[in-house]
Amino acid sequence: GLLTSNGSISPFIEELMRELDCPRTPSGGAGNKMLMLLEGHGQVYIQDRGVSRWDTAAAQAVIEAHGGILCKLSTMLNDEGKEESYTYVKSDRNVDFVVGEANLTKYNAAAGAGKVSEARRTAMDAAEVKPYANLCGLFAIGADENTVARKADLLAAIKRAANSSPPS
Repeated sequence: GLLTSNGSISPFIEELMRELDCPRTPSGGAGNKMLMLLEGHGQVYIQDRGVSRWDTAAAQAVIEAHGGILCKLSTMLNDEGKEESYTYVKSDRNVDFVVGEANLTKYNAAAGAGKVSEARRTAMDAAEVKPYANLCGLFAIGADENTVARKADLLAAIKRAANSSPPS
């Protein structure tokens, strides 16, 4: 299944489940979903919002040590499947920030970024986002799913879902 949060999911994730014809496997905590991926309790974990560096730093090392992948969803989607890692360095600014690529949410907006409402507002300056927010979503698969053919299938489904309902 597609590992998701226990709570609400974005329209993009709903559309992706339809595209993959994959059941939802809800679970609390990003780290727990990474562990479930390693244990084979889900096929893929794709998230387009609400994660931070502490959710992915250690998990990425463990997943990759076991033959899986954890990378930025946005690069995977926009750069024909390129697997680009988040940057894990101490910084006062978000070093992965790209102008106009991330929507501000209550999870990623820095203090002073203004009121974050239900209406989508794109971050235009790195000062608007928290330095440790993963702004580009995430794509994670375990070793069993890490084949050229499966990654191509997943990328095609991600693109179709994004055309219908862009990632948050």
